[in-house]
Amino acid sequence: MAVVTLYMSDRDKENKTFTSKKEADNYDKMLDLGYSLTEFLNTKIDDLSEDLAEEIGMLLAKNSDLLMSACKGKPSVLLESATNSDSKDSSKPK
Repeated sequence: MAVVTLYMSDRDKENKTFTSKKEADNYDKMLDLGYSLTEFLNTKIDDLSEDLAEEIGMLLAKNSDLLMSACKGKPSVLLESATNSDSKDSSKPK
């Protein structure tokens, strides 16, 4: 029997495990960003539900690289991503 080291975040509700510390650290940073964005949204938008703020915060955190490109002068990457996402969604059976 082999011993395998697994890493996980104590902030994660899903209890995801990773085999590398780097992956676990990156995931933890994404969760931290998502939490901060959720708190930011809650303070800036009146009547925003906690669940919706969390969903938006995590969406932004998961797509932070894409958003950074858009903020640095390439807003078309957001449209390209949305188009690619729509074509993937339309291929799924309903």
